[in-house]
Amino acid sequence: MYKLIIGNVRVTVEDDALDRLEAATLAREAVAAAARRGKLVSHIDIGAGEEGPRVEVTERTVSATVRKTVKQSMLDGVCAAAREKLFPTHAYAAKETWVDADTGQEWYGESVSVTRDEIMAKLEEWAKTV
Repeated sequence: MYKLIIGNVRVTVEDDALDRLEAATLAREAVAAAARRGKLVSHIDIGAGEEGPRVEVTERTVSATVRKTVKQSMLDGVCAAAREKLFPTHAYAAKETWVDADTGQEWYGESVSVTRDEIMAKLEEWAKTV
């Protein structure tokens, strides 16, 4: 038995005699078939059957209508990147300090916090209009 991950789908292959390439092809076909029916797949189980490989698909419980568009996904990525840049989560980042990488200027204190909040609010407001 071995496991694969294809996209965001977990695949369990119970038959060791089945080649990885063949198992991946079967899994991709199962995902494509589910997509044609408007379903999302969370797990695929591939095993030995009487007439060839047996493929069992477990569908996600989330509705396909909850899925994002490419535009929404990109906007979420931009907002997440801005949030990480403006509000760094790593331990060595100074929370109340901003350093301009081009000029070397540094700002400290409450003005940094207020400006960060203002920029993030405007960015999120803009993202809603796109």
